[in-house]
Amino acid sequence: MGHELHLVADIRVASADVRYAQTENAYGRVPGVAPVRLVKEAGWANSMRYLLTGDHWDAQTAYRMGIVQEVAPNKDAALQVGIDIPNKVAASGPFGIKATLKAAHVAINDSADPAAYAKLEAGYVALFGSDDFLDGRKAEAENRPAIFHGR
Repeated sequence: MGHELHLVADIRVASADVRYAQTENAYGRVPGVAPVRLVKEAGWANSMRYLLTGDHWDAQTAYRMGIVQEVAPNKDAALQVGIDIPNKVAASGPFGIKATLKAAHVAINDSADPAAYAKLEAGYVALFGSDDFLDGRKAEAENRPAIFHGR
């Protein structure tokens, strides 16, 4: 869930030691909004590399993919940058900021997002009722690989 919350931020800062992951497929699940947001922001191949495998990636990889705008050397520095940037935004003209955000949201949200999000629910409902999903949840809780049978 942390990475999915990360994806809804306007500006993202990471500590150099951060590790990201979308491990849902390794446990027979599907990521929530990452298949839509991550693909849109990082591109198809960058996203599939991690969404389909469940592998972890680091801050430099996130920066290369364009889903992090700045990598700080440590957590304290990341927190400071994460405070400094919003303070700079807050010190700017509020009407300009609002107009910029509105225009940017039109540009990014008036694409396939509404249709893509609407289609996710049916797939999730089918998945949540499967034996594979249940064993995946159990395997994750038991810290073992899941055993999938396609049912």
